Amino acid sequence: MHADEVIELKAKEVLIMDSSTFVSEIGLTSRVGSALKHYLFSRRIQLAVPEIVAEECERHLTNRAKGKKAHIEDSLQWLSRYFGQVNGWEGPDHETIANRAKVLARAEHLDAVVVPESREVRRRAKLRHESEQPPSHKRSGLPDCRVWEQCLDLLRRYHVVFVSRDEDFCSHTNKDKLHPTLWAEAQDVAGNRRLTFHKTMESLLSELESEIQPLPNDMVVDFVYVSLASAIEKLESNSGCRPKRVGQVKQTLLTTDDASVIEVRLSMTDVWEDADKSKTMDFRFSGSCRYLLAEEELSELTTFQVGLYSKLPDGYDRAVKGSVVYLSGHMYLGVRPIQPEPEQLGEW
Repeated sequence: MHADEVIELKAKEVLIMDSSTFVSEIGLTSRVGSALKHYLFSRRIQLAVPEIVAEECERHLTNRAKGKKAHIEDSLQWLSRYFGQVNGWEGPDHETIANRAKVLARAEHLDAVVVPESREVRRRAKLRHESEQPPSHKRSGLPDCRVWEQCLDLLRRYHVVFVSRDEDFCSHTNKDKLHPTLWAEAQDVAGNRRLTFHKTMESLLSELESEIQPLPNDMVVDFVYVSLASAIEKLESNSGCRPKRVGQVKQTLLTTDDASVIEVRLSMTDVWEDADKSKTMDFRFSGSCRYLLAEEELSELTTFQVGLYSKLPDGYDRAVKGSVVYLSGHMYLGVRPIQPEPEQLGEW
């Protein structure tokens, strides 16, 4: 793509980050970064990566990964001296590291668009830096100037959400606000478009909590009972009681590899009673399922525990026949793989 070619983005709102924020969160070195794809999907925002940000991210991630590999090799040498020998480890070679860094720097896993830097953007950034206008300063600042000029360029056509932890972009009196000079410049070019500024990823992702609401209790209770219809029928037959369907639900929402799907870990309690309401029992369920954001539907229930219990005179619980606790796990041939933990989106 030619540097002066104007790209068209498919969304009406774009997300831009300064280099330091992008390196930390997009490079998959942060758990917060795993929540970002759900934010983009829920808000229907396009991630736009300024060319200078992609360049700096690629260089930083390459150097950091090489350093991590060298550190592991040094640690294994120490352990080999300690034990006499240890099993070998062969990490990725430099070419593999460089290729992976290139992919991450372009945020392909988040369907991002790298925005090429036009000659005009580069010219304005150079003038801004030479005259030490924010976000520039005496020591450095040209890359930040290039980011900001691309931000203004996009603001002329799209709504923009801008995230920067760099204090050069911030007001001196309120570090959570954009520098007043930059804010004024943004208003001059925005027209009927808006610029939203966040100092941290946590601030940005707090909007996700309002987008992804806790699932209604009735919805979860109905889904659990329908999914467990066979088990519920056995418990009803063995106890003589039926559910009141006034269950209390605790739910924890977690990220998954799919931006359109959230894992919901559930625990639920309900009261069951017999026909003349003279006897009550406690129903308990724990498990997980998937919540499809686009369809607003629950699917694929996995059960850890399903049980119906009566209270004995000594205070202990007695499980009704048909109550089950499932033991689940994974079997691995060789060493168990290390996988990133999901990010929690909310707990209710």
